[in-house]
Amino acid sequence: MLTKPINYKVAAYSSVSHQGEQVEIFAVIMGSLGGVAAVLTVLIAYFGNLRLERYKSDLQLANAKIQSLSDTSSHISKTQFDKEFTIYQEIWVLLVDLRSKTLSLRPVMDSVDPNESEDERTQRRLKDFGESFNGFRDSIENNKPFYGHVVYEALNEVFGFCYEESIDYQYKDPGWSKEYWEKSRESNKIIVDTIDTCCEKIRERIGSLAVVE
Repeated sequence: MLTKPINYKVAAYSSVSHQGEQVEIFAVIMGSLGGVAAVLTVLIAYFGNLRLERYKSDLQLANAKIQSLSDTSSHISKTQFDKEFTIYQEIWVLLVDLRSKTLSLRPVMDSVDPNESEDERTQRRLKDFGESFNGFRDSIENNKPFYGHVVYEALNEVFGFCYEESIDYQYKDPGWSKEYWEKSRESNKIIVDTIDTCCEKIRERIGSLAVVE
């Protein structure tokens, strides 16, 4: 059985002709776009812009995090930090002593020397309190420009409560009434709680400081 031979030359010519048409179309497109160099330039610019936008987005996110940290911290030099830290150490020692002297004015479990009159005892306790109180006052006021305002306000509140306690003790009515001891217990608790608040304010302040080298 005879079969019609395939005309390979025609098929090859048809394939080459089709490829030629594709090349011509591509050349026309390239020409209309300004050539290969122009297309490459456009592609590079496009993908470059994508990377640039991604970089800008990452940068904005990083800046937001830095700003968040800056909003909750204060940047100071190491010298300033050391100065402020030293002030807190000095004030805290004085504050502990003031707490002791204030609570000793009229302690809940009081003991008295039978050879000492009530007036002598009152004057002695007020003298001890006054020395401690004045030292504390001088320290918080003399150093006021060099440490946190929030800490100063907390310390000043302690100053006020301790002063009130000394006045109540100094001008108390004769004798030890139930009301006297209830007032003493209430006052002592307020003073201790306020001093604890000072401790937390100092810790928060120190924790918020960021040292810049």
